[in-house]
Amino acid sequence: MRYFISLSYKGTSYCGWQIQVNQPSVQGELERAFSIYLGEKIGITGAGRTDAGVHALNYIAHFDFVNPILIQDYPKLIYKINAILPSDITLLNICHVADNSHARFDAVSRTYKYFIHTKKDPFVADYSYFFPYTIDIERMNEASKYFFGEQDFTSLAKLHSDNKTNICNVTGAIFELCGEPYKICFTVTSNRFLRNMARAMVGSILEVGRGKKPIEWIPEMLMEKSRSKAGTSVPAHALFLTEIKYPYNLFDKF
Repeated sequence: MRYFISLSYKGTSYCGWQIQVNQPSVQGELERAFSIYLGEKIGITGAGRTDAGVHALNYIAHFDFVNPILIQDYPKLIYKINAILPSDITLLNICHVADNSHARFDAVSRTYKYFIHTKKDPFVADYSYFFPYTIDIERMNEASKYFFGEQDFTSLAKLHSDNKTNICNVTGAIFELCGEPYKICFTVTSNRFLRNMARAMVGSILEVGRGKKPIEWIPEMLMEKSRSKAGTSVPAHALFLTEIKYPYNLFDKF
């Protein structure tokens, strides 16, 4: 029987979602916790990779278990798994799904948020990128419009990645103030993301916002299909995966 789970994690201590040899991963910690509690080896499939140091507020994954888990046992399972997991990973919810449902391949969109502050602030530094320059949000949003639609994002992809295609369909990309005039949030939604893509987007747009590049540089850079033509990737600690959408409803309250 197949189950979907939702979870949150602080990515600081991990090489990313995916298991890698001799490095701590979120996937590895989850598989260890579920295997201990359920008494057999449990493999967990995630909705996709997140880079080292990137956080997730609502990540989705699935696992298979031969015995049915009754809905009245869900709260107990969540409690027990959280007791085994390290403090920087939290299991949020679980639901039974059709056997052919897939956390990665069924997802129709992912949304990331990247946080920036332009004034030194020790209380946000752990989860926001300090960029001590004057930036023009209006110009940045004009430039961000060039990311919209289905197109090739090779210029924003990590070199030597094993992608079958670099085509993505971006449906949203906007910079907004977050409470204070020096706190800014970039929200981007796409059907899929390439490795490093979101952080390279922000780094490139900041070149425009600071006035170092014209708005028209963004489409020109994308057409080059070369990572060397884009801006520098911003640090991972300020990036959060916030939402993954599916064509069916999940996680009814219990």
